[in-house]
Amino acid sequence: MRRPHRQGFSLLEVLLATGMLIGSAIVLMELASIGNRHAASARDLSRSQLICQTKLNEIVSGLAPAETVRPTPLEDHPRWVYWVDVTQSDQPGLAIVEVGAAFQPAPRQQRAKTTLVRWLRQGNALLDDEPSAPVSPSPTTVGGTTP
Repeated sequence: MRRPHRQGFSLLEVLLATGMLIGSAIVLMELASIGNRHAASARDLSRSQLICQTKLNEIVSGLAPAETVRPTPLEDHPRWVYWVDVTQSDQPGLAIVEVGAAFQPAPRQQRAKTTLVRWLRQGNALLDDEPSAPVSPSPTTVGGTTP
């Protein structure tokens, strides 16, 4: 007995191909979701590092005082908080300035927390309680002689 020549796919082939397509689509959607979560996490971490570096630069440049600040919302982004801790180090003449930032979507829940630490001289006008006297430029040495 001879079978007639068919020109289509069997039901089993169609179901198998459909199952493979659906499985591949589910895996690709999950990979895209994971990628989006990691991208958002990297964006938040980058922003928290930028906030910390900006606040630390403000302190070093003298735009902000070198004093302890409890978690405070940012003016531009109220869901982001920053804090500053200034402590004395074991080394004489040095203070430890620690600046942190975090994204707080809900109370007591922090994401993308970053902390930067820098040591500053206490002889620096930034850490002294009294304003320092203006510093006159010292003579420079050119070719071994003082002008």
